[in-house]
Parts: sequence; structure tokens; C-alpha cells
Amino acid sequence: MKVYNLTRAHIQEINIITNAILKVSLLDIKNIETYPYILIVQSTIENSIKLSIYPLKKNKIIKVTFSGFNFSNQNIDKITGILQNFQIIHTSGALVINKQLFYECYLNLSINDIKFVDLKASLDKIKNIFKEVIIEEIGLKKSK
Repeated sequence: MKVYNLTRAHIQEINIITNAILKVSLLDIKNIETYPYILIVQSTIENSIKLSIYPLKKNKIIKVTFSGFNFSNQNIDKITGILQNFQIIHTSGALVINKQLFYECYLNLSINDIKFVDLKASLDKIKNIFKEVIIEEIGLKKSK
């Protein structure tokens, strides 16, 4: 089964974004000086790109992708029941691509955090309802 990336993301230091061609004002983010990083999530659909930008205190977070599951209130309740125990930064929501259901979310958690063990154990309990669950760590993008 082909795995679709519904979004792309990277973490970038705040001082690097000011040199980017794309100018984005971060002035409206409350207490921006307390956040050394930002998470940029990019969604591309046909002829549009949506960027979501989140201030972060960490330079690594977790992205969880669920694929190939039946859309039912029970399955959605199982996913949300687990994820509500962790700080969700961003979610794609449930999307159907080629008759397959996908769901992505970014959690304010890294693989080295103690709570990551809880996440893995919780996901293992419900892994039978998915064709695939992918956990990846998103880290600081290397500047060229």
C-alpha cells in the first residue's frame, strides 16, 4: 500500500525564518521571545498550499500517521481517546485518498520523552484497526 504524506513539516529556528523569501509575520504570537523554534506544516491540495505555523520550545516532535482504517465513530473515538492524553499541536483530520482513510497529527512529544513509551503502548493496543501506524520524529531542518 502506498503511504501518502498529507502534510510536510519541519522545525526551523526563528532567526533563520527572517531570511526566508517567504515573509511571515510572527509578531502576533504571544510571548514569541520564549519560543526558539517554529513548526511549519505544509498541506498541498491541487493548486493551493496551506501553511500552519506553530511556536515551539522543542526542536523535535512526533508525527503520527494512521492509514487504512474504516471510518466509524468507534475508531475515531479510539484514536482521539489516546491522543487527548498528549499535547496535539496540529492535526490533518481524517481524509479519504483512493478509498483509504488517513489521519495525521503532530504531538508536542519527542522519542526521548518519558511519555513516548505511554504513546507507543496505547497505540499498540489499537493497532489491529489500522493497516499501518507510522510514528516519526520531526526535527530541526538543517540550513544549507
